[in-house]
Amino acid sequence: MPTPGEVLNWDVAGLQKVADNATAIADVITTTGNGMQNAIYGLAWTGEARTAAEGRADREQSQVRAIATAYDELAAICSAAARDISHPVSEIRSIFQYYVSPPVTVGDDWSIDGVEDWNSESGIQLARLSGLVGTLQSLDAQWGAKIAAANDALAAAAPPSALATINASISATVADDPRSDPERLRTSAAAFQEVFGRPPTSVTDWATAEVLNPKSTDPKYQGASPEIRVVRIQPVPGQGVVRTSHWIEQEKAFNIPKDLGDNRTNDPDFDPEQARITTYIDYENGLVVMRQNPSVSEDGEVDVAEPEAQVWQAADGSVRINYDAANPHSPDPSGVWTVNGDLVFVPGQGEPGAPGSTGVTVHGTRTDYPSLEVYQTYENGHVNEVAIDPAVTAAETGALQNLPFHHPIPGSDPEILDKFKYIHEYPGDQPPGFPPIFEFPGTAMGGVDDPPIVVPITPEDRPLA
Repeated sequence: MPTPGEVLNWDVAGLQKVADNATAIADVITTTGNGMQNAIYGLAWTGEARTAAEGRADREQSQVRAIATAYDELAAICSAAARDISHPVSEIRSIFQYYVSPPVTVGDDWSIDGVEDWNSESGIQLARLSGLVGTLQSLDAQWGAKIAAANDALAAAAPPSALATINASISATVADDPRSDPERLRTSAAAFQEVFGRPPTSVTDWATAEVLNPKSTDPKYQGASPEIRVVRIQPVPGQGVVRTSHWIEQEKAFNIPKDLGDNRTNDPDFDPEQARITTYIDYENGLVVMRQNPSVSEDGEVDVAEPEAQVWQAADGSVRINYDAANPHSPDPSGVWTVNGDLVFVPGQGEPGAPGSTGVTVHGTRTDYPSLEVYQTYENGHVNEVAIDPAVTAAETGALQNLPFHHPIPGSDPEILDKFKYIHEYPGDQPPGFPPIFEFPGTAMGGVDDPPIVVPITPEDRPLA
């Protein structure tokens, strides 16, 4: 039996704090578990690595749910215990405050001395102590057993061995594909939420979240961050995300000293870190993102330059991007040896993957180096290959030989830029030497914290096409 001193010092509110903390832990576990699983399933990847990662994600999710359930049960029990026990404790404290004073005393065994009249208000209230203590003992035993059982269930759901298994499984998943690293996924989700005010939930959301990630996780970058530029456009629902990558196929590229390439072939599931420049058009959320990854020399020097781009949007949703990105290790980083181009992306028609449907098409010109790949990822997960345009020279010397030169994307419409031009009407006769065709102004891409907004060209603006 607890003594009067122990009861008067009981922190019943502590039980509710335990309940609140357990609920918060359960919520975090559930949210993190769901986010991790959704992220794994949401990434635009295929093959054995995806199958293995999703299998691990499912197993981890089951374990996470069991742990969250155990925490929720502990929270419910502690909350109920705090509610039931607080009443007798509160009543006992009130009796001591108002009625236990000399000559009245209460012993450690709850015996009461010094009462002159048990029929008085004081005597009646003091006589209640015996029943209140009995109730308190009963509740303490009842809820104590339930709390102990809940703690046992929690220990069974999350023993050190289970936690070690989860950690090992996560490590194995990350080894299969670094894009499934929980920390990287959390950072990507936070970057997406910073721009859109909500977490990523769909396949296309996660694609944009990846390219917005402000950190580099590949060890070769030595922690150097990419440069990211964005601009808002008018959404075109149903077009998903158009993912463009300029990448170096070789392991190394000519420079003094040589730079590291991306050492890969074209890949519809390419990692935005494994490219020199990536440009994403998120038609669902209305955002264009350009990301330039750090340049790494073979002797380990890491630097990054800021890409520049102007963006337009035509009345039909077409997006034009005129871009210029310099290698900070180039002997002439601001001259003719830069990766640049003027590309137009035209939305497609029909349901993704359905017979007769057409995906986004890409038009325009670009430098002969490096290689270019363009894919369209729809919200249902379908991936459409838009264009694969290898570098003209497939060798380490490609940058030296090809960067000053340009070529049109195969299949380009030579009049595609008419969407972004208009005829200037002069009052009276046309001034000599002044061509009547002018170009609508583009919008310079800016920072993630305050993205500029592209004002779409409308039919009322009278573009040429």
